[in-house]
Amino acid sequence: MKSSWVLPAAVLAIGALVYAGGVALAGPGARTGVAVGVAIACVFQLFFLLVARVVFPGKQLAAYGVGMLGRLILVVAAALVLVPAARLPAAPTLFALVTVLFATTLLEPVALATGTRTKG
Repeated sequence: MKSSWVLPAAVLAIGALVYAGGVALAGPGARTGVAVGVAIACVFQLFFLLVARVVFPGKQLAAYGVGMLGRLILVVAAALVLVPAARLPAAPTLFALVTVLFATTLLEPVALATGTRTKG
C-alpha cells in the first residue's frame, strides 16, 4: 500500500521543485506561466497514473506508449491553443510543462512496474 503513494508524492515534489526553480529564474511577469505549466503537467501526470493502473493492468509497455502519446498531444495543445488563448508567456509556461513531464516520465516505468512482479 505504501508504494501506491510514492509516485504521486514524487510527481508533486517534482512539480514543487520546478515551480520553485522557475519562479526564482523567471521575471515577475512569467510566474503565472510557470505556475500554469507546472499545474497542468502535474494534473495530467497524476491523472495518467490513475488511468494506467485501471485501464492497463499488467501491460506496462502499452501504458507507457499511451502516456508518451498523451504527453506529446498535451505539449502541442498547450503550445498551439492554451498559451495563445490565455495570453501566457510561452517560454516559461512550456518550459515548466515540459520539465515536469520529462522528470516524471523518467519515474513512470518504476511506477508501472510496481505491483506486477510475480510472487514466488
